Amino acid sequence: MDRSVRLSRLAQGMQPSPIRELFKYTQQKGMISFAGGLPAPAAFPVEAFAGCAEVLARDGKAVLQYGASEGYGPLREALLALMRGRLGREVRPEELLVTSGSQQGVDLLARVLLDPGDVVVVEAPTYPGTVHALRNVGARFAAVPCDGQGMQVELLPEVVARCERATGARPRLIYTIPDFSNPSGACLSLERRRRLLELAAELAIPLLEDDPYGCLRYAGEPLPTLKALAGDAPDVIYASSFSKVLAPGVRVAWTVADPQLTRATVLMRQGADLCTSTVSQALVAEYCRRGLVERHLAHVIATYSGKCRAMQESLARHLGAELATWTEPQGGFFYWLRLAHGSADDAFHRAVARGVAFVPGPAFYPGSDEQVGEALGGDEYARLCFTFADPAQIEEGCQRLAAALRQA
Repeated sequence: MDRSVRLSRLAQGMQPSPIRELFKYTQQKGMISFAGGLPAPAAFPVEAFAGCAEVLARDGKAVLQYGASEGYGPLREALLALMRGRLGREVRPEELLVTSGSQQGVDLLARVLLDPGDVVVVEAPTYPGTVHALRNVGARFAAVPCDGQGMQVELLPEVVARCERATGARPRLIYTIPDFSNPSGACLSLERRRRLLELAAELAIPLLEDDPYGCLRYAGEPLPTLKALAGDAPDVIYASSFSKVLAPGVRVAWTVADPQLTRATVLMRQGADLCTSTVSQALVAEYCRRGLVERHLAHVIATYSGKCRAMQESLARHLGAELATWTEPQGGFFYWLRLAHGSADDAFHRAVARGVAFVPGPAFYPGSDEQVGEALGGDEYARLCFTFADPAQIEEGCQRLAAALRQA
C-alpha cells in the first residue's frame, strides 16, 4: 500500500524560486555576489532601531498581544502620514492594510482577485517573487516587453487581445514595478504612466503598482506614482515596503486599495497569519514617531548612489560595449546587462568558477508553459545588484565577470 502523502495539483506544480536556488553558489568562500537583491547590512540602523525597543517597556502588554488584522494603530497612523506625501492625497484608514512583507500583500491580493487559470499581465522581465506568488494561486501570464523606459505600454492592447483569443477571457490583473524595476532598473516614463492608466481603465483590468524602490532615487526628477496619478480610482492598487529603505528583517509592508478590496484582503489574511507581528510593527512605528525615517533614507540614498556609481565605472572599465551593454539606473538596486556573446546561463557558471555571481535573465520571465501568447526568455540578459557588495568588491567582481564573459 502506497503511504506517501498525496499533494494537491497546485503543490505538484510548484517550482522553486530561481534566485533562492542560486544561494548555494553565493555562499561559497571568496564569492563576490551581485546575485541577491539585498540591502547592505552596513546600512541597517541597528543602534537606532534597538533604541526603539523602549516601546516594549512603555507599552509591552499591548505590543506582545495579538493585534488587529488591519495593522497596529500607531504604525497605521505613521503610514497614513507617509502616504500623504507619496500619493499626494489623504488616504482613508479603510484603504490601508499592513502586511508581513510585500510578498504577502501580493499573495493576499491574488487570492481575492484571481481564480485558478486566470491570466495576469506582467512586464517582461519582472520580479520572480511575484510570479511565484501568482503561480501559487494558479495564475497564468501574459507578458508585455520592456525597454529603457519600462513597460512598452503601447503593446498592452494587443497582448490583451491575444489573451482573449487564446483563452476566451480578458486578463484579471496588471502587475507593474514602475520605479526602478526589478530586474531592469527601468523607470516608467510619465507619458507611459498616464497611458497605462488610460488603457487599464478602458480595458477594465485592475492594476497593481509595486513600489519598493520609488524612494531610492539617485539622479533625475521624481515621477508621480500611478496611484497618485489615478487619485482614488478603485481599480488601481498600491503596495510598498520597509524592506529596502529600513531593513527586510522587520517584515513590514502595506497596501492601499479600494475599501471593499481591502476588507476582502483582511478577511483572507485572517485565514492565514491573523496579523503582522505586533512587535515588529511597534518597533517600526516608534522609529517613525522619532522622526528617524527621513534621516535614515538620506543615508541609504547616499550609500547606494555611491555604489551605483562604483558599478557604472567598473563595468565601463572592464566590460564596455565589447562584452555587454546597459543603461545606468537612476535609482533602485540593479543593473540589467545585455550580453554581447553567449547565453546568460553559460556565463553564470563561468562567472561562479571565477568567484562572482549574478542572476541569469531567464529567472525574470514566466515559464513558457504558463504564458499565454509569445514566450520571452531573456537568455541574453544578466541582473547585477550593486547594493550589497562594497566598492572594492564591486571593482573586483566586475573584473572577474569580464574575464568570464571573454571566454564566450
